[in-house]
Amino acid sequence: MASNKHKIASVDITDKMGERIKTAREDRGYTRAQLSERSGISERYIIGIENEGSIPKVAVLNDLLRGLGLSADSIFYLELIASDPELEQVARLYLACDKRERKIVIDLINSLLDSREDFTNSLGAVP
Repeated sequence: MASNKHKIASVDITDKMGERIKTAREDRGYTRAQLSERSGISERYIIGIENEGSIPKVAVLNDLLRGLGLSADSIFYLELIASDPELEQVARLYLACDKRERKIVIDLINSLLDSREDFTNSLGAVP
């Protein structure tokens, strides 16, 4: 029998799961209809999770998290939530891309940074 000597105290995630999902949806400016479209989960089911305490199956939770661009850590490990939710969202969206799309994202970011640097340098140029 396994020892509980090193067991990490768990939090009852079911108590606040719907609230966390609703907050994440609202933080991103999504309506339930938009989250439904992004995740493939019905609006009625989302309402049940957010407001009625329904506990989604793992597959449904996975679809909701992907639709929100969230890590499961944001539901299961509240103490690990990134201090910058926009950075977390970008990382999750990036991970949802295939190899070609990831290259495009990286090229786009590099182009944006180069443009910013070129603009900044042009401000300091003497005519």
